[in-house]
Amino acid sequence: MAVCEVAEHESARIGSDPLRDAFPRRAPLVPWDGRRPVPEAEFETAWATLVASPPPARRKRVAYVHLPFCANHCLFCGFYRGPAHPERIDGYDALVIADLERECRAAGIAGAPVHAVYLGGGTPSALPADALHRLLRALRSALPLAPDCEITVEGRCLGFSAEKVDACIEAGANRFSIGVQSFDTDVRRRQGRRASREELLVFLGALRDRDRAAVVADLLIGLPDQTLAVWRDDLRACLDLDLDGVDLYPLNLFPGTPLAAAVAAGRSAPVVPLPDQATMYGDAARILDEAGWRQISNSHWARATRERNLYNLLLKQGADCLAYGAGAGGSLDDHAYSLVPALDDYAALVRAGRKPLRTIHAPSACEALRARVGADIEVGRLDLSGLEPEASKRVAPLLAQWRREGLVEGAGPRFRLTTAGRFWAPNLARGLRESLQSQETR
Repeated sequence: MAVCEVAEHESARIGSDPLRDAFPRRAPLVPWDGRRPVPEAEFETAWATLVASPPPARRKRVAYVHLPFCANHCLFCGFYRGPAHPERIDGYDALVIADLERECRAAGIAGAPVHAVYLGGGTPSALPADALHRLLRALRSALPLAPDCEITVEGRCLGFSAEKVDACIEAGANRFSIGVQSFDTDVRRRQGRRASREELLVFLGALRDRDRAAVVADLLIGLPDQTLAVWRDDLRACLDLDLDGVDLYPLNLFPGTPLAAAVAAGRSAPVVPLPDQATMYGDAARILDEAGWRQISNSHWARATRERNLYNLLLKQGADCLAYGAGAGGSLDDHAYSLVPALDDYAALVRAGRKPLRTIHAPSACEALRARVGADIEVGRLDLSGLEPEASKRVAPLLAQWRREGLVEGAGPRFRLTTAGRFWAPNLARGLRESLQSQETR
């Protein structure tokens, strides 16, 4: 195991309110941090080797399918790729299925069960019912899905008809993740979300009443005009609906998004400041705990046992992620990769019988340890008992500082993240990961 050093710039602010002010910003985590890019000229050889190699024993697998279509560009979104026009959507499922089926029998794909499948976007529910049904059936046919595989379809209220919901369920979907963001009609419509609070409640209630799949709502923390009262009402709506789960994501103001431009030009109220977002997160943790919900990761809470959040948890544990669709990102044998995002380029490569690769990044020497640390932090703990003695000495000052500032509890080598630590979890994970990477390059 490689020796790791402390990332000093990830120390918390001394004497701060740990929930509101531990760090000046939430540090993003990206899958290629610390990895070596593979030259484009080597893509085909590298990919052929990866898909031909049987996976290591007990390595978990998930699959992700990207559907880059949206009815409109919501102001806050940094992932928008294009409108859901029929001419763009028509035939997209056939392209994904062709890419899927071309290599599904290879040892590197077929050699281990897939425990979770996630259809994300974009807006998967923008596809027609028959396309969703074909795509889900193809995934079930081509991939070695585990008997209890979690199959999630992401969607939004607008355009997600009963016919589409039924098509997904009939094809095997057992979890729906609905992008609510906020239930407040005014807050929603200022961000480009067209459905009203009442329409959302009716849609989610009907989806819940089918009782055929887990129903999870995604909420954003910190939207413009989302006061603490609005936020508490958003939480109350989820509780009153008896949803299976809720995901809470602090808002990132991505440069280049319509919201960033609107805020800069004074056409929008500012986003909620980060310290106040932290207060809202802490408020939600308390309210959900008092209501008997269990926190299953830093951003996910479950009311019912059938909400497992399996895809996200396994991904953070370093599971392989088989990726399909224009702009999708995944990993195979610790190699991170992404597929070309431009729809025309993606289609041309698939029709030519080639994997539509955009990037491949080879793993760092500390990849297994980095994945383990990231997986621990995602579920609110940190077990450093497996570190080599020299590594423990290097990490100890950072952990001691985090403990003094109220981000973690415990005497070590096992720690528990406080509510503040869970809000700032990306910073803790990044600090330890950069420590691993800095030592690797010595």
